[in-house]
This record gives sequence, structure tokens and C-alpha cells, in this order.
Amino acid sequence: MHFNIRSAVCALLLASVCGCAGSGSYLVSPALRAAPDARIAVLPFDNQSTDISAPDILRKLAGEGFEKRGYQQLPTAEVDAKLSGLGVSEGGQLPGLKPADIGAALGADLLCYGDVEDFTFQNLAFVVRKSVKLHVKIVSASSGEILYEGTGAGKDVKVYFDKNEAKAAFVEQLAVKMVQNILKTPLKREAEAAAWKALDRLPRR
Repeated sequence: MHFNIRSAVCALLLASVCGCAGSGSYLVSPALRAAPDARIAVLPFDNQSTDISAPDILRKLAGEGFEKRGYQQLPTAEVDAKLSGLGVSEGGQLPGLKPADIGAALGADLLCYGDVEDFTFQNLAFVVRKSVKLHVKIVSASSGEILYEGTGAGKDVKVYFDKNEAKAAFVEQLAVKMVQNILKTPLKREAEAAAWKALDRLPRR
């Protein structure tokens, strides 16, 4: 029995490690440093996860990351209102529009697209796994060039081989998840890490 549990845990940990492969890849164009306007529109993020709150959470964190690096984020409500005029209400609809049309509507050249690739809280019998992965890219509305692209991940995996410890951890993590959901901050630490790492190579203004 112990062998089966350990084998399952090892397999899960291996999958988690493999899932992080490539999360440190970045693209930075010299044209980004030369961009005369530091204003940036953080567009609604696409969502590949099963958590409907994930795009808004990571979009907000990314916006804070831009501001800390000297970029001027356009107000989210203003961005959403103008995108609504183009028939866009969520990130998955953005590929149907040309960056030039989005930029013209928003009055900004720098457009940030985001894709939430993972937003998982698994509370299993002997394993607690929290995982967030975010991919972002900045596109010039005028040229269509990708000026920046990066992926960041935040992960926390805890393994318990003792039955009593596992039971206590299960109950504790249920409470943690409930409180975070009430405060609308699910996977707060992992989401912050993913957003920060995704922008890690972004040039400061």
C-alpha cells in the first residue's frame, strides 16, 4: 500500500516538474525599449483553466506588474467599455480583431494579451497541489509586432505519507480555499508568482 502511494506521489511530482519546462522562456524586442509611449492596455485574458475567476485575478496582477515597472496602464473599466463597442467581452474573442483596430479604439499602441494556462487547486488524500501558469505578450498595435513574450508559473506541492497528517492537511486546505474564495484571492501566492515571473524580463521605463 505504501509503495503504491509513494509511486503515485512520485508520478504526480514528476508531472508537475515536467509541466514547468519552458516556463522561463522570453522574447524581448529592441522596439519595446524604443517605444515613445509608455501607456499600455491590458486586455481581457483568455482562460484555459476551469476557474472562471482566474483571468480577472491575473489580469489585475499583470497590470500592477506593468505599473511597478514604469508603464502607465489604461483604466480597466475604460478598456472594457471600448472593447465592448467592438463586440468583445472576454479574452477568447480578441483573436478575431486586428491589433490595429484594437489600438485605434483604445488610443494606445502597446497591447497586452494574456492566457491563463493553469489555475489549479488540488486537495487529494496525500497531496496538496497548487499551480498557476500565465503566458503574456505585448503587441504593437501599429506594426503588429510582438514586442515582448513571457511565461511565468507559481507552484506549491506538499506531500504527506502519514495518514493522520494527510487528514489534517486536507481539512486545513479546505478551510484555506474557502477563505480565499470569500476574499476573492484564490491561489494568491501562486498567482502573484506567476504574474511576476511572466514579466520578469520586461524592460523598465
